Amino acid sequence: MILLALVAMPCVVSADPAELPPADFAGAEFVDSTGCAYWRMTLDGAPVWAARIGTDGAPVCGQQPSVAPPGLSDLLPAIPPNRKGEAPQFPQDGRYAQVASFRTAKKADEITALLQAQGLSVLRQDYPRRSGALRVLYVGPLGDEDTARDTLRSVRRLGFRDAFLRVQGDG
Repeated sequence: MILLALVAMPCVVSADPAELPPADFAGAEFVDSTGCAYWRMTLDGAPVWAARIGTDGAPVCGQQPSVAPPGLSDLLPAIPPNRKGEAPQFPQDGRYAQVASFRTAKKADEITALLQAQGLSVLRQDYPRRSGALRVLYVGPLGDEDTARDTLRSVRRLGFRDAFLRVQGDG
């Protein structure tokens, strides 16, 4: 007679993190943006992230994320910083309105939401500073000259009285 013994084996949850940690992340444990924890492991020399399982057998979630999620303005198309006195290099020729510059990401995020709610296409330009970055917001391209001037008036009515137009190429 042959006896078979069943042994309870720990199972590996195959769910991946909502997003991978940044390439320079050095920690042994990573908490994704949904609050679920993962352990760093190595498989065939490559790092993999395995779900951390609690004593109840369920994934450990409800934790503080390891990396702050990107703000709304962080997700905008970026244009490279330009030297003082030089015009910005927009992704395409046309008319753009320079709206404002911000020292805090929170304020830039709030204004991005406001501008997008008006149906405007927003771009960002970051200038590194010792205490963070200065973020400049633009809207555009704005179409012909009349449309650009109308949009500029609308942006100014939102409270950005110093907003002004920039033209790249033939505009």
